[in-house]
Amino acid sequence: MNRLVRVLVSAAALALAGCSSVPLTSIPRLARIDAKTTDLSMLRVAVQLPEVLRPRSGGVKLDVVTKLAGEAEAKTSFAMVEMSEARDRAGLPAPPQGSATYAYRLSPGDAARFEALRAAMVEQGKQGKRGSMGLGVAAKEFCRANAAPQASLPVAIYLMTSETKSFVPVVRDFDMLSDPALAGGLDSIQPCAQ
Repeated sequence: MNRLVRVLVSAAALALAGCSSVPLTSIPRLARIDAKTTDLSMLRVAVQLPEVLRPRSGGVKLDVVTKLAGEAEAKTSFAMVEMSEARDRAGLPAPPQGSATYAYRLSPGDAARFEALRAAMVEQGKQGKRGSMGLGVAAKEFCRANAAPQASLPVAIYLMTSETKSFVPVVRDFDMLSDPALAGGLDSIQPCAQ
């Protein structure tokens, strides 16, 4: 995993954990999400990136972190499938000039895997084991669409669930060039296939 990917994953995880990059207005809406009961058919993720970067197919993941009392934390990643219709981005702010928005949902196979994970957690609860489940969103794999130097690379990540009913910003206007580790990792991103 290259440096850029590690930092992006960390940034997304920190954002959902309540770090300062989460807009304050989003925190109450995000706090209503219950990973154990949310309707997976309504789960959507949107990533807004400068046009110089594009997510690779399979590069946007939903990470579910589970923890049972007395056991180590476990993370399971689920593939998100890009949705290409304009209606799939309804309710999202228009991307700034020079940016594009990509919207995703769970793949059918991974929705079934998530349901199985939730059922296992519920069963553990019935057996008296206390546990928790949390969601994280990460754009993990990119390609470079343009090698031209950029003054800034603002990123935004949005999440929609059955509890929020619309897209909620999880990370907004995070400039990847403001972080030295991210800026250094940009050189290692491969060009997009023409």
